[in-house]
Amino acid sequence: MNENNATLTEVVDIDSKDWFLQDLIEITNSGKMTFDITLTVGGFLVSGTLVGGKEYFDGFGEEFSFGLDGEAAEKVKSAFAKNGLMYTETHAPAVPPNYVHLKNARFFHTVGTPVPENRGVWWRGRVSEVVGFSLGALVADDE
Repeated sequence: MNENNATLTEVVDIDSKDWFLQDLIEITNSGKMTFDITLTVGGFLVSGTLVGGKEYFDGFGEEFSFGLDGEAAEKVKSAFAKNGLMYTETHAPAVPPNYVHLKNARFFHTVGTPVPENRGVWWRGRVSEVVGFSLGALVADDE
């Protein structure tokens, strides 16, 4: 095996995770931008907006606290928001991201039909479980 082949093998086989997807996740974790993406995961398509970890935990806390009043809601939001602090510049990990975060995620069968009663949700998944991805979000025919 020559030197070029060894280098190619190292790039392709790192932890069974897509380095390019990890780079895109790092961009969103920096807070510089978000964008629509469709992921192939576990035999389904998951489509939504790729967001950083901080935005994910802030939004998840907001959703989770729905229906609570005043101080209780604020405590729940604050508890989830603390999880997002690791994604800020001062706490950002030096290792590639292991999780992908989507907002308004919807689920589709691989033939493109949406899962019924499928409203957009906050979704978190392991990068190692993503088989592939494409830019852009899928839209159900009824929209």
